Amino acid sequence: MADAPVAVVVPVKGGPLAKTRLGLELASRRDLADAFARDTVAAVRAGLPDSPVLVVTSDVVASGWAREAGCGVVDDPGAGLDAAVTAGVAQAARAGSRFALVLLGDHPALRPSEIAAVVRESVHRAPAFVPDADGHGTACLLVPTGPEAPATRFGAGSAAAHAALGYTVLEPDAPGLRTDVDDAGSLADALGLGVGRWTRSALARASLPGVQATIHRSPDDGPGSALLDDGVEVRVPLAALASSGLLHLRVGQRVSIELDATGLVATRVWVVGIGDGEPIR
Repeated sequence: MADAPVAVVVPVKGGPLAKTRLGLELASRRDLADAFARDTVAAVRAGLPDSPVLVVTSDVVASGWAREAGCGVVDDPGAGLDAAVTAGVAQAARAGSRFALVLLGDHPALRPSEIAAVVRESVHRAPAFVPDADGHGTACLLVPTGPEAPATRFGAGSAAAHAALGYTVLEPDAPGLRTDVDDAGSLADALGLGVGRWTRSALARASLPGVQATIHRSPDDGPGSALLDDGVEVRVPLAALASSGLLHLRVGQRVSIELDATGLVATRVWVVGIGDGEPIR
């Protein structure tokens, strides 16, 4: 694997603070974050079989599966994402790679063909980056290694920041690559594209908590919906009321909701104190 022209650097946060915006309980959130990263790495290794993959992390669990997958592991210096990227790119340079493709470990719908095509397109245009689906973030970037490696500016507004630093903007037809999962909405987008086996397994294990919502359209006479407290509209099928003890829902009524794996469809709707197993409290 020495002297491979392009190494892939995958920062993986891991631990209890990973993917907090998913709004899940800790065990499910950590499990899903791990699964996203494993599916990302699996797609990279399939699409770029000759490229070394370096996982940058301080998480013991992530380090373990990364080594099992044949990846190198670089210790995260703990000074933020850009510092983690710098550590990974520096290791790629020491190993003899001329370029480093930096890809965060949150692309569970990534296709091997997408990552292979991006490397072919970007390697002669480096430094270059691919914006994420909404155009504000950075899905991946490719930089030369060594002393000429440019700075990175991951975080809010990173697409504009990287463009301002002189990176070439690439806009490939690569929806899996450009869908990074941070919240319920982006998870639903990834599920619509089709996610990898690790994410599918983690979703099957996930415990999705009840959340508070306000009925937006009653399901009595057709498709119903509710607004979560963060403003996201979710579908409320009539079947979600089956075991709730509720006969009707009125627009504006406050309810508790359990959601399916996409976070966009209610599987159970109830009011505290009404229905089986819901004592008044």
